[in-house]
Amino acid sequence: MATALKKISPHLECDICQEKYKRPKVLDCQHSFCETCLEQYYNARYEGQRKIPCPVCRRETVLPETRIHGLKTNFHLMGIVEEVSLQEKVARSVEQTSSDQSKCQKHKGEVKWFYCETCEELICRACTVVDHREPKHHYIESGEATRKYKQSLTDMFPDFTTDIKRLEQSLATSSQAKQKFTQNVTKTVKAVKDKADKMRAEITTQETEMIEEIKLLQQDRNRTYDEHQKAVTMMLQSKEHSFRTAQDVINTASDTDFLSLYPIISKDLKSLNSQNPLQTDPKLSYVSFTPGQRIGDINLGKLEVEAVEWKMCHTFCKAKKGLRLVKEFHRAFDVTAAQPGEIAVADYGNNRVVICSNEGQHRGTIPLTSDPWAVAAIHSSEQRLLVLDGSKYVKVFNMKDNNLVVQFPTLPKNLVDETQVDLWSLAVKKNSTILVGDTKRMVWTEHRPTDGGIVHTIPVQTPPCYLAVDDGTDRVVISGGDTKKVDVADSKGSTICTIHPAINGKPVWCRGVCCDSSGIYLAMYMYQVVPGTGHIHHYDLDGRFLDCLAQGLHDPRGITFTSEGQLAVADMHSIKLYNKV
Repeated sequence: MATALKKISPHLECDICQEKYKRPKVLDCQHSFCETCLEQYYNARYEGQRKIPCPVCRRETVLPETRIHGLKTNFHLMGIVEEVSLQEKVARSVEQTSSDQSKCQKHKGEVKWFYCETCEELICRACTVVDHREPKHHYIESGEATRKYKQSLTDMFPDFTTDIKRLEQSLATSSQAKQKFTQNVTKTVKAVKDKADKMRAEITTQETEMIEEIKLLQQDRNRTYDEHQKAVTMMLQSKEHSFRTAQDVINTASDTDFLSLYPIISKDLKSLNSQNPLQTDPKLSYVSFTPGQRIGDINLGKLEVEAVEWKMCHTFCKAKKGLRLVKEFHRAFDVTAAQPGEIAVADYGNNRVVICSNEGQHRGTIPLTSDPWAVAAIHSSEQRLLVLDGSKYVKVFNMKDNNLVVQFPTLPKNLVDETQVDLWSLAVKKNSTILVGDTKRMVWTEHRPTDGGIVHTIPVQTPPCYLAVDDGTDRVVISGGDTKKVDVADSKGSTICTIHPAINGKPVWCRGVCCDSSGIYLAMYMYQVVPGTGHIHHYDLDGRFLDCLAQGLHDPRGITFTSEGQLAVADMHSIKLYNKV
């Protein structure tokens, strides 16, 4: 009895206070704890909450309105605790009379030789004919019952053994996975630190090199300033000496001495008066830093040692055909850099593409049956010119002879007739992949330069009225026309940033775009306002406004960089070219 009590007592102890249960409350997971212990546990960590996790298995129990007090009391467990407590007090006396347990309490002198399977208790011979009679009760000899039920329990062991092994294996697998994860975490943290160290080292190197360049620039320009100041100082000293000498002669010399020295003094003063003060170049004081845009390339930025300003260098509105002057550009919608020194203009109102030099000299004309919306050039050995003219096809011309080479659709041939498209814009990547903007389907399509085969169809959020590609990052700039916004997207069409251009704080219609290493150039104008409100703005590749490089344009449309780095603008009835100065 004492041994049995020792074995069962730990199972009657609260897992919180490690003492025997006192008014145990049972949770949904069937674990019980002292009411007071649960109250302290709840108040310390979960006060006010409607759920409480079991302190042992963490399974949650939804609490009643009265929280812990409202949980069901485990009266069965309370009874066992009370019984065990009582048994512990009388353990010795119970051991002394343990042999009496096999005797029937109802029938004195009778021994419990049988086991009633119906009532699940030991009975004596008299019980079999009084309280446990067949057929309502079924009983067997106690020894047979022991063998039978031991075997019953034994038969259950294999399943438990299998389950235990599975749980042990699961535990081992989880432990191994955790260990592997810990190793991977260590390895990954090291990889991150190593990469960060390399990036820091590269940034430090670029920083050191750029600061050294700035210091060398400073030394060089300080030398120029020093030489200027030295020359001015000498000029100042010379004038001061001549001035003092002249004053001294006037004030102290006799008439004879004065008249003798006058020719020399007069000549010296006239000579010095004719000397203009030495001037320094104001551009020497300029130095600026433009932060890099591509963090992945660890491009710290670019040092600008000269101020950048754009000025119009050419403007022309008529094109010659032989010796005859033909009609001016009528709604020049787009412009692109053709062969070196040339541009191609989409002369919408005249149903043609005009090829001319960067100075406006006529070089050729491509007549069309409909109005050209957009033009773009592929600068490869084939020298191809792409044209959109309101049809469902992109027309490709040979820039050497202006002849049509091929035309291709922007969707599979079997879908061309049954699908509505509105092709508005063209752009060409540095690998010569062709981009075509379709404002009807709200996509840009990418095509092989060789045969126009479709490579990708990319959905967009802004109507692709004009397109441009940044060769450095492969970003695509989408000008949305009357939506008054411009999206900068990655090669998959996901928007990276959005530009909302404005003139004097008012939204504007967005027109042509082009890119170079310094960022995005955008043409815009204020719709339904007096002509002459067009601007060209400069933004970085993250959409931040940098500068307004031109204003007062009539109605700017397409823009592009020429082969010489000039910015060409199709401004309705004229082409304007701007130079950096």
